[in-house]
Amino acid sequence: MEYFLRRSSIQWLLAFASFLTSIGCRQKNVVDVDRSLPVRAATVTVGPHIRKASLTGEFRARYQSDLAFRLGGRIASRNVDVGDHVAAGDVLAVLDTQEQKADIEAAKATLRSAEATLKQALANVNRIERLVATQAASQQEFDDAQAAFLTAQGSVDIGKSNILTAEGRLAYTEIRADAPGIIIARLAEAGQVVNAAQTVFTLAYDGEREAVFDVFQTHVAEKPVDGRIEITLVSNPSIQTIGYVREIAPAIDETNGTVRVKVGIDSPPPQMSLGSPVIGVARFPSRDLVELPWTAMSRQGPEPAVWVIDPVTKTASSRVVSIERFVSGKILIGGGLSTGDVVVTDGVQLIRPGQRVTAIMGEAQ
Repeated sequence: MEYFLRRSSIQWLLAFASFLTSIGCRQKNVVDVDRSLPVRAATVTVGPHIRKASLTGEFRARYQSDLAFRLGGRIASRNVDVGDHVAAGDVLAVLDTQEQKADIEAAKATLRSAEATLKQALANVNRIERLVATQAASQQEFDDAQAAFLTAQGSVDIGKSNILTAEGRLAYTEIRADAPGIIIARLAEAGQVVNAAQTVFTLAYDGEREAVFDVFQTHVAEKPVDGRIEITLVSNPSIQTIGYVREIAPAIDETNGTVRVKVGIDSPPPQMSLGSPVIGVARFPSRDLVELPWTAMSRQGPEPAVWVIDPVTKTASSRVVSIERFVSGKILIGGGLSTGDVVVTDGVQLIRPGQRVTAIMGEAQ
Protein backbone atom coordinates (compact mmCIF):
# COMPACT_ATOMS: atom_id res chain seq x y z
CA MET A 1 0.00 0.00 0.00
CA GLU A 2 2.79 2.38 0.91
CA TYR A 3 4.45 1.50 -2.37
CA PHE A 4 1.40 2.46 -4.37
CA LEU A 5 1.02 5.78 -2.50
CA ARG A 6 4.66 6.65 -3.12
CA ARG A 7 4.30 5.79 -6.80
CA SER A 8 1.14 7.88 -7.13
CA SER A 9 2.87 10.88 -5.55
CA ILE A 10 5.78 10.61 -7.96
CA GLN A 11 3.42 10.47 -10.93
CA TRP A 12 1.57 13.51 -9.66
CA LEU A 13 4.80 15.45 -9.21
CA LEU A 14 5.90 14.52 -12.71
CA ALA A 15 2.56 15.65 -14.15
CA PHE A 16 2.72 18.92 -12.24
CA ALA A 17 6.28 19.53 -13.46
CA SER A 18 5.16 18.86 -17.03
CA PHE A 19 2.31 21.34 -16.58
CA LEU A 20 4.67 24.04 -15.33
CA THR A 21 7.04 23.35 -18.22
CA SER A 22 4.22 23.73 -20.75
CA ILE A 23 3.20 27.04 -19.18
CA GLY A 24 6.75 28.29 -19.34
CA CYS A 25 7.01 27.30 -22.98
CA ARG A 26 3.81 29.09 -23.84
CA GLN A 27 4.99 32.25 -22.04
CA LYS A 28 8.28 32.07 -23.86
CA ASN A 29 6.47 31.73 -27.17
CA VAL A 30 4.37 34.79 -26.32
CA VAL A 31 7.47 36.86 -25.57
CA ASP A 32 9.20 35.79 -28.75
CA VAL A 33 6.28 36.80 -31.07
CA ASP A 34 7.33 39.71 -33.37
CA ARG A 35 4.64 42.34 -33.00
CA SER A 36 6.31 44.97 -35.28
CA LEU A 37 4.28 46.40 -38.18
CA PRO A 38 5.51 45.56 -41.69
CA VAL A 39 5.69 48.68 -43.87
CA ARG A 40 7.32 49.65 -47.13
CA ALA A 41 10.18 52.09 -46.72
CA ALA A 42 12.95 53.73 -48.69
CA THR A 43 16.25 55.43 -47.97
CA VAL A 44 16.02 58.97 -49.28
CA THR A 45 18.66 60.97 -51.08
CA VAL A 46 18.69 64.75 -51.20
CA GLY A 47 19.85 65.86 -54.62
CA PRO A 48 19.39 68.46 -57.35
CA HIS A 49 16.00 68.29 -58.99
CA ILE A 50 15.17 69.96 -62.28
CA ARG A 51 11.98 71.88 -61.67
CA LYS A 52 9.55 72.65 -64.43
CA ALA A 53 5.95 73.73 -64.83
CA SER A 54 3.67 72.86 -67.73
CA LEU A 55 0.44 74.68 -68.53
CA THR A 56 -1.97 74.96 -71.44
CA GLY A 57 -2.63 78.36 -72.97
CA GLU A 58 -3.77 80.05 -76.16
CA PHE A 59 -1.82 81.33 -79.14
CA ARG A 60 -3.02 84.79 -80.13
CA ALA A 61 -2.03 88.13 -81.60
CA ARG A 62 -0.29 90.56 -79.30
CA TYR A 63 -2.63 93.32 -80.40
CA GLN A 64 -6.32 92.87 -81.11
CA SER A 65 -9.42 95.04 -80.89
CA ASP A 66 -13.16 94.69 -80.57
CA LEU A 67 -14.98 96.46 -83.42
CA ALA A 68 -18.49 97.90 -83.02
CA PHE A 69 -20.87 100.39 -84.58
CA ARG A 70 -20.87 103.85 -83.04
CA LEU A 71 -24.67 103.93 -83.10
CA GLY A 72 -27.44 101.38 -82.81
CA GLY A 73 -29.55 99.91 -85.59
CA ARG A 74 -30.29 96.86 -87.69
CA ILE A 75 -27.38 95.22 -89.53
CA ALA A 76 -28.13 95.37 -93.24
CA SER A 77 -25.11 93.39 -94.45
CA ARG A 78 -22.04 91.56 -93.18
CA ASN A 79 -19.07 91.37 -95.52
CA VAL A 80 -16.55 89.16 -93.66
CA ASP A 81 -16.48 86.01 -91.56
CA VAL A 82 -14.18 84.45 -88.98
CA GLY A 83 -10.77 83.66 -90.46
CA ASP A 84 -10.94 86.29 -93.21
CA HIS A 85 -7.93 88.54 -93.65
CA VAL A 86 -8.81 92.22 -94.06
CA ALA A 87 -6.89 95.35 -94.97
CA ALA A 88 -7.05 98.65 -93.15
CA GLY A 89 -10.19 100.54 -94.19
CA ASP A 90 -12.14 97.54 -95.45
CA VAL A 91 -15.90 97.74 -94.77
CA LEU A 92 -16.81 94.81 -92.54
CA ALA A 93 -20.52 95.43 -91.91
CA VAL A 94 -23.18 98.07 -92.64
CA LEU A 95 -26.32 99.15 -90.77
CA ASP A 96 -29.64 100.05 -92.39
CA THR A 97 -29.12 103.71 -93.43
CA GLN A 98 -32.70 104.90 -94.09
CA GLU A 99 -32.91 106.93 -90.89
CA GLN A 100 -29.50 108.55 -91.38
CA LYS A 101 -30.24 109.48 -95.02
CA ALA A 102 -33.55 110.98 -93.96
CA ASP A 103 -31.74 113.05 -91.36
CA ILE A 104 -29.38 114.36 -94.03
CA GLU A 105 -32.26 115.36 -96.31
CA ALA A 106 -34.01 117.08 -93.42
CA ALA A 107 -30.83 118.96 -92.52
CA LYS A 108 -30.38 120.06 -96.13
CA ALA A 109 -33.96 121.29 -96.29
CA THR A 110 -33.46 123.24 -93.09
CA LEU A 111 -30.31 124.76 -94.54
CA ARG A 112 -32.09 125.81 -97.72
CA SER A 113 -34.76 127.54 -95.62
CA ALA A 114 -32.10 129.27 -93.54
CA GLU A 115 -30.26 130.41 -96.67
CA ALA A 116 -33.47 131.86 -98.09
CA THR A 117 -34.08 133.71 -94.84
CA LEU A 118 -30.50 134.95 -94.89
CA LYS A 119 -30.88 136.19 -98.46
CA GLN A 120 -34.03 138.07 -97.55
CA ALA A 121 -32.40 139.51 -94.41
CA LEU A 122 -29.41 140.73 -96.44
CA ALA A 123 -31.65 142.42 -98.99
CA ASN A 124 -33.58 144.08 -96.16
CA VAL A 125 -30.35 145.38 -94.58
CA ASN A 126 -29.21 146.86 -97.90
CA ARG A 127 -32.59 148.47 -98.50
CA ILE A 128 -32.82 150.06 -95.04
CA GLU A 129 -29.21 151.17 -95.26
CA ARG A 130 -30.08 153.23 -98.40
CA LEU A 131 -33.16 154.65 -96.68
CA VAL A 132 -31.10 155.67 -93.67
CA ALA A 133 -28.79 157.57 -96.01
CA THR A 134 -31.78 159.59 -97.26
CA GLN A 135 -33.22 159.77 -93.75
CA ALA A 136 -36.26 157.80 -94.91
CA ALA A 137 -35.59 155.16 -92.22
CA SER A 138 -34.36 155.41 -88.68
CA GLN A 139 -31.16 154.03 -87.26
CA GLN A 140 -33.23 151.71 -85.05
CA GLU A 141 -34.81 150.10 -88.10
CA PHE A 142 -31.35 149.57 -89.56
CA ASP A 143 -30.11 147.97 -86.33
CA ASP A 144 -33.13 145.64 -86.23
CA ALA A 145 -32.55 144.61 -89.85
CA GLN A 146 -28.88 143.96 -89.16
CA ALA A 147 -29.74 141.83 -86.09
CA ALA A 148 -32.17 139.81 -88.20
CA PHE A 149 -29.41 139.29 -90.76
CA LEU A 150 -26.98 138.02 -88.12
CA THR A 151 -29.63 135.65 -86.76
CA ALA A 152 -30.22 134.30 -90.26
CA GLN A 153 -26.49 133.91 -90.75
CA GLY A 154 -26.32 131.89 -87.52
CA SER A 155 -29.17 129.67 -88.71
CA VAL A 156 -27.27 128.96 -91.92
CA ASP A 157 -24.14 128.04 -89.96
CA ILE A 158 -26.19 125.72 -87.73
CA GLY A 159 -27.78 124.17 -90.81
CA LYS A 160 -24.39 123.42 -92.31
CA SER A 161 -23.21 121.93 -89.03
CA ASN A 162 -26.32 119.75 -88.85
CA ILE A 163 -25.59 118.42 -92.32
CA LEU A 164 -22.02 117.52 -91.31
CA THR A 165 -23.36 115.79 -88.19
CA ALA A 166 -25.94 113.84 -90.18
CA GLU A 167 -23.34 112.82 -92.75
CA GLY A 168 -21.06 111.74 -89.90
CA ARG A 169 -23.83 109.58 -88.45
CA LEU A 170 -24.22 108.02 -91.88
CA ALA A 171 -20.51 107.14 -91.81
CA TYR A 172 -21.06 105.55 -88.37
CA THR A 173 -23.33 102.97 -90.01
CA GLU A 174 -20.20 101.21 -91.28
CA ILE A 175 -17.61 99.16 -89.43
CA ARG A 176 -14.21 99.50 -91.04
CA ALA A 177 -11.02 97.62 -90.17
CA ASP A 178 -8.66 99.95 -88.32
CA ALA A 179 -5.58 97.86 -89.24
CA PRO A 180 -4.70 94.84 -91.38
CA GLY A 181 -5.42 91.58 -89.60
CA ILE A 182 -7.59 88.50 -89.24
CA ILE A 183 -11.18 88.32 -88.00
CA ILE A 184 -11.10 85.93 -85.03
CA ALA A 185 -14.63 86.43 -83.69
CA ARG A 186 -18.05 87.40 -85.09
CA LEU A 187 -20.72 88.21 -82.51
CA ALA A 188 -23.61 89.47 -84.67
CA GLU A 189 -25.37 88.54 -87.89
CA ALA A 190 -27.15 90.37 -90.71
CA GLY A 191 -30.67 91.35 -89.69
CA GLN A 192 -29.78 91.58 -86.01
CA VAL A 193 -30.46 94.81 -84.11
CA VAL A 194 -27.39 95.95 -82.19
CA ASN A 195 -26.71 98.73 -79.71
CA ALA A 196 -24.04 101.36 -80.00
CA ALA A 197 -20.61 100.02 -78.92
CA GLN A 198 -21.85 96.39 -78.93
CA THR A 199 -18.98 94.22 -80.17
CA VAL A 200 -19.62 92.76 -83.62
CA PHE A 201 -16.11 91.60 -84.65
CA THR A 202 -12.79 90.94 -82.96
CA LEU A 203 -9.81 91.77 -85.14
CA ALA A 204 -6.34 90.31 -84.48
CA TYR A 205 -3.73 92.61 -85.94
CA ASP A 206 -0.98 91.35 -88.19
CA GLY A 207 2.46 91.34 -86.64
CA GLU A 208 3.62 90.16 -83.24
CA ARG A 209 2.24 86.98 -81.72
CA GLU A 210 2.16 85.67 -78.15
CA ALA A 211 0.95 82.79 -75.99
CA VAL A 212 -1.28 83.61 -73.04
CA PHE A 213 -1.44 81.47 -69.90
CA ASP A 214 -3.47 81.69 -66.68
CA VAL A 215 -0.92 80.65 -64.08
CA PHE A 216 -1.31 79.91 -60.38
CA GLN A 217 0.58 82.33 -58.18
CA THR A 218 3.06 79.69 -56.96
CA HIS A 219 4.40 79.36 -60.52
CA VAL A 220 5.21 83.05 -60.92
CA ALA A 221 7.20 83.45 -57.70
CA GLU A 222 10.43 83.12 -59.69
CA LYS A 223 11.42 83.50 -63.31
CA PRO A 224 12.29 80.60 -65.63
CA VAL A 225 15.89 80.02 -66.67
CA ASP A 226 16.80 82.84 -69.10
CA GLY A 227 13.10 83.73 -69.16
CA ARG A 228 12.61 81.05 -71.84
CA ILE A 229 9.34 79.18 -72.31
CA GLU A 230 9.09 76.13 -74.58
CA ILE A 231 5.90 76.41 -76.64
CA THR A 232 4.37 73.27 -78.21
CA LEU A 233 1.28 73.01 -80.38
CA VAL A 234 -1.26 70.70 -78.68
CA SER A 235 -2.61 69.30 -81.94
CA ASN A 236 0.88 68.55 -83.25
CA PRO A 237 3.61 68.19 -80.58
CA SER A 238 6.32 68.22 -83.24
CA ILE A 239 5.58 71.92 -83.85
CA GLN A 240 7.64 73.79 -81.27
CA THR A 241 9.13 77.21 -80.70
CA ILE A 242 10.69 79.30 -77.96
CA GLY A 243 9.06 82.29 -76.29
CA TYR A 244 10.07 84.77 -73.62
CA VAL A 245 8.06 86.06 -70.69
CA ARG A 246 6.90 89.51 -71.79
CA GLU A 247 4.30 90.46 -69.22
CA ILE A 248 3.03 89.21 -65.86
CA ALA A 249 -0.25 90.69 -64.67
CA PRO A 250 0.20 92.69 -61.45
CA ALA A 251 -3.04 91.39 -59.91
CA ILE A 252 -4.71 88.02 -59.38
CA ASP A 253 -7.91 87.21 -61.25
CA GLU A 254 -10.50 86.93 -58.48
CA THR A 255 -12.69 84.50 -60.44
CA ASN A 256 -10.14 81.67 -60.68
CA GLY A 257 -7.21 82.77 -58.52
CA THR A 258 -4.70 82.86 -61.37
CA VAL A 259 -2.26 85.38 -62.79
CA ARG A 260 -2.21 86.08 -66.53
CA VAL A 261 1.21 85.61 -68.11
CA LYS A 262 1.97 86.65 -71.69
CA VAL A 263 4.83 85.01 -73.55
CA GLY A 264 6.15 86.83 -76.60
CA ILE A 265 7.04 84.73 -79.67
CA ASP A 266 9.30 86.33 -82.24
CA SER A 267 9.08 83.80 -85.09
CA PRO A 268 6.10 81.48 -84.60
CA PRO A 269 5.75 78.47 -86.94
CA PRO A 270 3.10 78.99 -89.63
CA GLN A 271 1.20 75.96 -88.29
CA MET A 272 0.38 77.88 -85.12
CA SER A 273 -2.84 79.61 -86.09
CA LEU A 274 -4.61 82.18 -83.96
CA GLY A 275 -6.64 80.61 -81.19
CA SER A 276 -4.72 77.33 -81.22
CA PRO A 277 -4.17 75.71 -77.80
CA VAL A 278 -0.50 75.43 -76.90
CA ILE A 279 1.50 73.95 -74.04
CA GLY A 280 4.10 76.10 -72.33
CA VAL A 281 6.91 74.49 -70.34
CA ALA A 282 8.98 76.66 -68.02
CA ARG A 283 12.21 75.31 -66.48
CA PHE A 284 13.46 76.76 -63.22
CA PRO A 285 16.89 76.62 -61.53
CA SER A 286 17.45 73.24 -59.86
CA ARG A 287 17.06 72.83 -56.11
CA ASP A 288 18.05 70.11 -53.66
CA LEU A 289 14.86 68.13 -53.05
CA VAL A 290 13.65 64.72 -51.94
CA GLU A 291 11.20 62.92 -54.20
CA LEU A 292 8.75 60.51 -52.55
CA PRO A 293 5.55 58.77 -53.61
CA TRP A 294 2.37 60.48 -52.45
CA THR A 295 1.60 57.49 -50.20
CA ALA A 296 4.39 58.66 -47.86
CA MET A 297 2.40 61.77 -46.98
CA SER A 298 0.86 62.17 -43.50
CA ARG A 299 0.18 65.04 -41.12
CA GLN A 300 1.38 66.19 -37.74
CA GLY A 301 -1.33 68.55 -36.60
CA PRO A 302 -1.81 71.11 -39.37
CA GLU A 303 1.63 70.48 -40.87
CA PRO A 304 2.62 67.95 -43.56
CA ALA A 305 4.83 65.15 -42.23
CA VAL A 306 6.37 61.77 -43.01
CA TRP A 307 7.23 58.77 -40.80
CA VAL A 308 10.98 58.25 -40.29
CA ILE A 309 12.32 54.90 -39.00
CA ASP A 310 15.09 54.88 -36.37
CA PRO A 311 17.72 52.42 -37.65
CA VAL A 312 18.67 51.34 -34.09
CA THR A 313 15.33 50.98 -32.30
CA LYS A 314 13.33 50.19 -35.45
CA THR A 315 10.61 52.55 -34.24
CA ALA A 316 8.80 55.14 -36.36
CA SER A 317 8.46 58.83 -35.50
CA SER A 318 6.61 61.60 -37.30
CA ARG A 319 8.70 64.41 -38.78
CA VAL A 320 7.38 67.69 -40.17
CA VAL A 321 8.54 68.47 -43.72
CA SER A 322 8.10 71.34 -46.16
CA ILE A 323 6.43 70.47 -49.45
CA GLU A 324 7.98 72.12 -52.47
CA ARG A 325 5.17 71.02 -54.79
CA PHE A 326 3.07 68.10 -55.90
CA VAL A 327 3.52 66.33 -59.22
CA SER A 328 1.67 63.36 -60.68
CA GLY A 329 1.78 60.61 -58.04
CA LYS A 330 4.69 62.21 -56.18
CA ILE A 331 5.61 64.85 -53.63
CA LEU A 332 8.75 66.95 -53.74
CA ILE A 333 10.06 67.80 -50.27
CA GLY A 334 12.23 70.87 -49.83
CA GLY A 335 13.14 70.57 -46.16
CA GLY A 336 12.97 68.31 -43.13
CA LEU A 337 14.83 65.27 -44.48
CA SER A 338 18.50 64.38 -44.93
CA THR A 339 20.30 61.88 -47.10
CA GLY A 340 20.18 58.47 -45.47
CA ASP A 341 16.87 58.92 -43.64
CA VAL A 342 14.63 55.86 -43.90
CA VAL A 343 11.07 57.00 -44.67
CA VAL A 344 7.91 54.91 -44.68
CA THR A 345 6.46 55.04 -48.20
CA ASP A 346 3.38 52.84 -47.73
CA GLY A 347 1.34 51.94 -44.66
CA VAL A 348 1.55 55.32 -42.91
CA GLN A 349 -2.13 55.19 -41.94
CA LEU A 350 -1.45 52.22 -39.60
CA ILE A 351 1.52 53.68 -37.71
CA ARG A 352 1.40 55.18 -34.20
CA PRO A 353 4.19 57.23 -32.60
CA GLY A 354 6.96 55.01 -31.22
CA GLN A 355 5.63 51.89 -32.91
CA ARG A 356 8.12 49.21 -33.94
CA VAL A 357 8.07 48.53 -37.64
CA THR A 358 9.60 46.07 -40.02
CA ALA A 359 10.85 47.91 -43.10
CA ILE A 360 10.42 46.28 -46.47
CA MET A 361 12.97 48.35 -48.33
CA GLY A 362 12.42 49.74 -51.78
CA GLU A 363 13.54 52.79 -53.72
CA ALA A 364 12.34 56.35 -53.25
CA GLN A 365 10.65 57.21 -56.51
